[in-house]
Amino acid sequence: MPEALEKTMPAAPEASSEIEGSAPGLIAPSRMRRRSLVLAAIVAIPMLFNAITLLPELTVGIPSLNDDAVHFLLVRQANAALERGANPFDFWVPQLELGFPQFMFYQHLPHLAVVLLYHLLFKQVSLLTLFNLVRYLLLVGFPLVVYWSMRTMEFSPVAAAIGAASAALISGNYRYGFEYESYFWTGLGMYTQLWAMNLFFIATACMVRLLERGRGYLAAILTSSALVMCHLVYAYMFAITVAILFMLEVFREPEPA
Repeated sequence: MPEALEKTMPAAPEASSEIEGSAPGLIAPSRMRRRSLVLAAIVAIPMLFNAITLLPELTVGIPSLNDDAVHFLLVRQANAALERGANPFDFWVPQLELGFPQFMFYQHLPHLAVVLLYHLLFKQVSLLTLFNLVRYLLLVGFPLVVYWSMRTMEFSPVAAAIGAASAALISGNYRYGFEYESYFWTGLGMYTQLWAMNLFFIATACMVRLLERGRGYLAAILTSSALVMCHLVYAYMFAITVAILFMLEVFREPEPA
């Protein structure tokens, strides 16, 4: 009997070790879920706040007092040129000075995107509503763009979430930067820069992925080209950024095998 007890005694620690060993596997998924929910809330709460506070940009159909008035004029004129069979990339704008072919000298992808969306919806939504909707979505969705870009550049989820939440907090006192005063109704109405602000992050992330991992040639080409057709100044800034990233990649020390 004592021999039998001695043989059976080591079994208890093994059983307990099995339970202890299985505990982390049971706890880790729940912790990961909680962590993911917290990070999602960090990004979602500022977005929800902005979506509510910026809603009058979409729902109140008041003529713009800033550069958006000119941008919407270009949207209307581009659509009118398309509907009468003229070239929507090269048309005369009589309201500017004594008349001027604005699209020959100015980035016009953001305007044509609204026209394209208008026809894809079979003209059931007005051009002004679509113009305001595009502006609204670009403003509200900016934190998501920042989060995706940072994750694509292999920042940690925590860093990406904090960066995304902070992106909507930039304030520059009407200095023509990323602050929302540059874009909404009481601000400056910098419509093409609003597109460039989002595309700059996306194009930079695609370029980092291409330089570091050799993947995503098409995405890098398309996003870079879109940025050029949205804002030449931001495209110039992007070119400098790419040059710096390229030099860093060239002079990076190889990782030990």
